[in-house]
Amino acid sequence: MCLARAKLVGKATFGTANSTGREHLQGHWARVCGLAVLPLYILATILIGWVSRRRTRRANDFLNASRSLPVWIVAAAFLSANCGALEIVGLSAVAAQYGVGAFHFYWIGAIPGLVFLSGVMIPVYMRSGVKSLPEYLQLRFDGRVRLANASLVLITGTALSGIGLYAMAEVLEVVFGWPFSAGALLASSVVLIYVLLGGLRATIYNEVFQLAVIVAGLLPLLMLKTSVFHTSRSLAGPHWHLWSAVPFFAPRAPLDGLGVTIGLGFVLSFSYWSTDFVMIQRSLAARSVASGRMVPLLAGFGKLGFSMLVVSPALGAAAYLGSRMPASYDETLPTLMAASFQPVLLGLGMTMVLASLMTGLAANVSASSAVWTEEIYRTMLRKTALEPHYIRIGRIASVVAVALSIAASYLAFYFRDLMEYVQLIFSLFGAPFFAVFALGVFTRRATATGALAGLSSGFLLALTHHALVAAHVLHYGSLMSANFYVAIAGFFTSLLVGLAASRRADQKPRAETDTLVFNLAAGALRNPGALWWVMAGTLLLCCAVLNYMWR
Repeated sequence: MCLARAKLVGKATFGTANSTGREHLQGHWARVCGLAVLPLYILATILIGWVSRRRTRRANDFLNASRSLPVWIVAAAFLSANCGALEIVGLSAVAAQYGVGAFHFYWIGAIPGLVFLSGVMIPVYMRSGVKSLPEYLQLRFDGRVRLANASLVLITGTALSGIGLYAMAEVLEVVFGWPFSAGALLASSVVLIYVLLGGLRATIYNEVFQLAVIVAGLLPLLMLKTSVFHTSRSLAGPHWHLWSAVPFFAPRAPLDGLGVTIGLGFVLSFSYWSTDFVMIQRSLAARSVASGRMVPLLAGFGKLGFSMLVVSPALGAAAYLGSRMPASYDETLPTLMAASFQPVLLGLGMTMVLASLMTGLAANVSASSAVWTEEIYRTMLRKTALEPHYIRIGRIASVVAVALSIAASYLAFYFRDLMEYVQLIFSLFGAPFFAVFALGVFTRRATATGALAGLSSGFLLALTHHALVAAHVLHYGSLMSANFYVAIAGFFTSLLVGLAASRRADQKPRAETDTLVFNLAAGALRNPGALWWVMAGTLLLCCAVLNYMWR
């Protein structure tokens, strides 16, 4: 595999054995420029971590940074944490494989969920006074549900960190010929240094810096000149149309309308944006309910722009690359850069993009550190200790999280495409837990026993469904479509079983749940302000217009 990719690099990037002396010189300067930028980036990230270190006197400062940051910083970090290696490499692969259907992950799969998070979930979380989602679940249900959620965050965080490392190492290997292990070790080492120095605060400020780097590295791809981009609107077929060429209900098609709207647009989207530890951790870092609910809306506008940076170039990748199109769709973006960028731009641009891909790893490592220290160690193992002790435990947890992420990165080799791996994780775990949160937020009837029963039943159903798909007993048009339907089944099973298993005698008193359940009478929910309504309406309108334009 490494030899094949090395050959690809030689052909697409720095010339063949018959290249002229000028081409070799250009390739040499590209490497020099790339190696010059990377140390500067590393130095900047470590410096940000060092400066942030001065603000970590308490464990909460290091692990969660709750209610302490301005809204624009939090919004940029929120967007950046969602636009790391997974998004850049994974969704460009989806665009190359499925066409404009990749926009679904940005529009249907993001915008409605972000508005829902802003309008409903953030006010409930912030009114309850919690610092994390597991803490909310303990207040709403009990410690068993909190432990279940914390364990889930550790598992999914490790898996997603591994995906991010895999994506980074893929880019390094395809473009520069670096061995997979060396690329993963370099990226994880840099992330670990600044996370150990400044914790979540350092991670958030680095995410703001990395967002600018991501945009700078991807922007030149929009300048590619190929007839495919100019004529794409007139081409027929599902590759170029979001809805008109997609059947409403056809599980054996690569994508269908029901799977996209309900599976992705509702279950997977709402479960990710409303219950993902990393996303909520950043939202809760805002200083007030009003600013916290603005974070998802501001990030939503960023998602609209980011969709063009990632998806548009990959749509014409096959036509642009021709015989150079890689066998693995995950290699589409780095191969496109290698084939289209001039040597110096390639060296500089790829270094910026590769450095920016560290954001997803840092987000999940800091999340794992916070979950282990605050939700498990401090809650169950050692409840009374000095603050420096918990900070030290958090740093140890970060080291362990990085080591586990490196191990998890090798699992990604067993999946054809990264986004299929990710949707598998969320359909197994995220959809059933979203049902638990929905039960807790929207009804006082749900109990801890019901929540655990619903979670277990939804997970077992989803796991059985995936096993049947893997054994070719159940057939779908794509693994992506199978993931959408598994998510639907897992969510509604968890919801119905959770309600059925909740006994009235076990319900918590109304006074204990007043701040934990959605209530339109609460001031923050009843009057979000004119600015919120304008921004939410504009965001939804933009989403509708884009879907109509690409229908």
